[in-house]
Amino acid sequence: MEPDTDIRTAAPRRVLVVEDDEDARANLCDILELDAIAVDPASSAAEALDRPSSRWASYGALILDRRLPDADFHELMPRLRALAPDAELIVVTGMADIRGAIDALRGGASDYILKPFDPDTLRASLARALERRDLRLAKRRSDAAFRTLVESAESVIVITRADLSIVYFSPFAERLTGFPAEEVIGRDFPDQLLKGEDRGPTREVMNRLRSGESVRGLESRLRCRDGSTRSLVWNARWLEDYDGAPAILSAGHDITDLKLAQQRALQAERLAAIGEMVAGLAHESRNALQRGQSCLEMLALKVDDRPEALDLIRRAQAAQDHLHHLFEDVRSYAAPIRLEANRFELPSVWREAWSYLEPAARDREASLIERIDAPATSCWLDPFRLVQVFRNILENALAAASPPVAITIECRTDEIEGRDALRVSIRDNGPGLSPEQAERIFEPFFTTKARGTGLGMAICRRIVEAHGGRIAVGPPGGPGAEIILTLPREPT
Repeated sequence: MEPDTDIRTAAPRRVLVVEDDEDARANLCDILELDAIAVDPASSAAEALDRPSSRWASYGALILDRRLPDADFHELMPRLRALAPDAELIVVTGMADIRGAIDALRGGASDYILKPFDPDTLRASLARALERRDLRLAKRRSDAAFRTLVESAESVIVITRADLSIVYFSPFAERLTGFPAEEVIGRDFPDQLLKGEDRGPTREVMNRLRSGESVRGLESRLRCRDGSTRSLVWNARWLEDYDGAPAILSAGHDITDLKLAQQRALQAERLAAIGEMVAGLAHESRNALQRGQSCLEMLALKVDDRPEALDLIRRAQAAQDHLHHLFEDVRSYAAPIRLEANRFELPSVWREAWSYLEPAARDREASLIERIDAPATSCWLDPFRLVQVFRNILENALAAASPPVAITIECRTDEIEGRDALRVSIRDNGPGLSPEQAERIFEPFFTTKARGTGLGMAICRRIVEAHGGRIAVGPPGGPGAEIILTLPREPT
């Protein structure tokens, strides 16, 4: 679909443009008005904020210059969000810095566009933003309709007594969860079917039904027989009589696929913005890397009779090559990973990753303990990519634990879908992961570090999955944090 078609079908069709540069502001207005967009221009934050409260609801999008003469960007973003919560926010800037892009995206911006901007790029970005807004508002309207239609649709229908013991479990609920009705009848609804952290809040809400309150739009995660979970939105009502006794009727609508689609769309938008920023950074860094490489080559000629110095130069050159590859990896994160794989010994890969961390390991009195319980440890893998994975995990372990740091790597045989595999467990002696950290550790942009981009473990997952493997957080209860890699021994 063409961008201007998207814009013409979006509603409302009014955009606030906040730009202090007169020429850039006029250019923005001209581009948008060609597509029949009603534009409210403002040259400053004060001018933008000085408008009737009723006006804010009419905006489909806000286009904001990141640097304004009279407002701090981080203070202005939440104010605009509060005034126009349903509007999409697009940030334009003349500065190509990755930190600014990450800050804007974390603050709720849907896109981050560099000046001078291409008209088609701007129009396409606005079209996507307005389409997301339309979908969000449509979902809000559909949620209202859902409250009256859920009982006639394919939904999880559960009837419980006042004490929340299950007396009816619908066929659709059986298919979705894998639990047969006879296995759950008589069991406590929250304890049997919900994730642990959702049980208490659900029980509290359900108990209020006795006083005549209704339950609508309660979101919780349903536990399936195979250990997976589904996200459901529940409506519930009090029944005065069901088979001779009071009961509670609960109807749950599965929104798992919708949430996953929304997350993928959001991640794709954010990754596209990050890719633009890193592309600029990588371009500017090539000259500096080239100068460093030339100096190292000249230095190697002067110390060609000193093997130890030559080894240090070789490692510095390898580090520069890794830095260049890392720039390219982040820039092309959304693109398919292309492996240059061959057969390698897996322990040699994690040992190489550890060698790059020797200075940090010495500072933190760190030791690497290996426990190998496998007759063969060779795998079909891309050594550069897997070194990147192990290095990222080991760096996180070094940062998380207090000296003396002990990191244990265990390797044993395993299977992936019937194929021979190696299972590698990396565990540190740090404080471990919180439930939220364990659940979100592989999400792009999620980080607990003050200066982290939140892409490290997300990149690790993509690399491991490109090898046909799996990466996961170990079960809770042990000391420290555990990351588990399972890699097939033969190419997929």
